[in-house]
Amino acid sequence: MKSIVWDFDDTIANSYPGIVSATQKSLRENFGISLSKDTIFKEAKKTSVRKFVTELLQDQDDVEQAVKVFYVSYFRYEKDYHDKITLIPHIKNILKYCDEKHYIQFIVTHRDQSIFPLAKSLGIEHYFKEIISVADGFKRKPNPDMLNYLINKYDLKKEDLWVVGDRQIDVDFGKNAGANTILLNADKVDFDRDYQVSDLLEIEKII
Repeated sequence: MKSIVWDFDDTIANSYPGIVSATQKSLRENFGISLSKDTIFKEAKKTSVRKFVTELLQDQDDVEQAVKVFYVSYFRYEKDYHDKITLIPHIKNILKYCDEKHYIQFIVTHRDQSIFPLAKSLGIEHYFKEIISVADGFKRKPNPDMLNYLINKYDLKKEDLWVVGDRQIDVDFGKNAGANTILLNADKVDFDRDYQVSDLLEIEKII
């Protein structure tokens, strides 16, 4: 049976405006660092907010503590945007399509426990067998820890397992566990992926 592991931010939901704004505000408030939203968006999409911010704060006396300080404000500001988060175009169509095909679907995300009320408020939680977050104690992508957990728990076959995400770390995450990968990104990229789509409906022709 086929199974699909979905990323959440910018794959299922258009949540980056809140992520970018929260990053911008926290950096300015705590460290006096002023960056444009466009710069933050591009850098966060390359890897992750955490990696970007960690590298940005390398000149701090205690980088680990500085990152913790950043996230205290970040989570507060990002939460203010939760009611503005919308679904990516056609995601409900493809989730329903996969559900009707009896594919097993999961969400794997770096987001904290906020993923659960968000999935519920967006009306999509019933499509997923399980939702996994780094808040559950797993290592972050591209480490395959979370994916291997699902593979072992549900006896998923790697040849029938698909990982869908918007960034290189999502693709590497899938490849590190031997899964098939689909990149949702309209831009030209310089890293390997099995498939790339600019519209989620294209997935119906792939899986």
